[in-house]
Amino acid sequence: MSGPVPGAAGVNPAYSIQIRILARAMATVEAVLADAPGAVTCQSDESDESDESDPTGARRMVLDADSMPTLTWLTTTLRRRLGADLLHAEDLVFLAASTGKLSQRVCAATTTGHDVALLDADADRRVITHLTTHPRHTDRYTGRSRRVALLTDASAVLDFEPLPAETALPAVESQAVHLHRATGLDVIPLPVAAHSVDDLACAIRMLAPGFAATVLIHTHIRRINAARAVLGSVLDPADSAGSAPHLVLDTVNDGLAVAAAAAALGAVRRIGIDPRRARVVVVDPARGGELANLLVAAGIGDLTLYDPVQYGIGPLHRFADQTDLIIDLIGLVAPPEGVPLLHTRMETPPPLIAATAGPRPLHALPGLLTAAITTRHPITTAARLAAVHAITAQTRAGQLLPSLDHPQLTPAVAAAAIRALAP
Repeated sequence: MSGPVPGAAGVNPAYSIQIRILARAMATVEAVLADAPGAVTCQSDESDESDESDPTGARRMVLDADSMPTLTWLTTTLRRRLGADLLHAEDLVFLAASTGKLSQRVCAATTTGHDVALLDADADRRVITHLTTHPRHTDRYTGRSRRVALLTDASAVLDFEPLPAETALPAVESQAVHLHRATGLDVIPLPVAAHSVDDLACAIRMLAPGFAATVLIHTHIRRINAARAVLGSVLDPADSAGSAPHLVLDTVNDGLAVAAAAAALGAVRRIGIDPRRARVVVVDPARGGELANLLVAAGIGDLTLYDPVQYGIGPLHRFADQTDLIIDLIGLVAPPEGVPLLHTRMETPPPLIAATAGPRPLHALPGLLTAAITTRHPITTAARLAAVHAITAQTRAGQLLPSLDHPQLTPAVAAAAIRALAP
């Protein structure tokens, strides 16, 4: 393909269509793009001579718009202006979603009859009989050790109100792809219809036998913390059979909070302030999980936890000259001018291609998940703090965070957390 790169000129590939047109319609398409009410970029194939049924040739094009209104105008206008010259049009977001985004693969050999016989009932009976007397061997003789449940009750999906569980699947599947790419683990998206915290805890308990770990995602922090409290007396100790505890991580405490703490250290150092002398305000700290604890442990010397519901916005402005950094977890409408602001919201994360500008759970979560499964130990505050320092060590000068595709990011976080979890 040739043409501008997606993401240029303010466009967003989330608002993209793929079209196929007859070659003679190129001039019409160019005229439509020139009249578009917003920014649009185009990537175009050369004429496809292999289509013998179309002697005039055809061209496939991907059009990226800057917004939903521009995309709607573009789609409607192209259909009206091109008519029969428009051979095909498809919204790429829905095309990607319709694939399910990830799939299961068969690890065992199935080529010969002998291979298949090893998957039969008699073979399974032998392994199950062994596991009934050697429960610690379950991970050795099953795929559980590489299998992760990515669980959501759909109570905090991006900026939506609580959703029906199945509606959250596209977002959970996307995160499963990212976690799989970063860790190599088999990450299974599992929306559950959990109407209460007890339901959520029950779902985790019921799934625990088949998974090495459960990661809570797109779930409200209050429900995460409450579910952890319910599970604490059940899953943390080793069970009576002597097997290891089930591991529960989440995208707030083990993701966003760690990345935000690392970004905060980078922010104060970038403006030339020793973290021990930095005056940092966390707005709506309840949303940040363990963020406040990590900031203190990481050496921030002056930390204010600010409740905007109780105090309003006024005091933030009055004390702006005594503030070095504001970590905004709520989305302030009118923050004080002149004070560095770190936007840290689960609901409106920065784009993946610009992830060095703001915290994403994926900065820390893949490494911490790897460490937890490797050691079979729950993630602790010490492991999260080790991850904070590992992230800052991988951050280039002038940036708040490393890019999410930094090849050493996940291994560095995992190694640091494993050392912190060592007995």
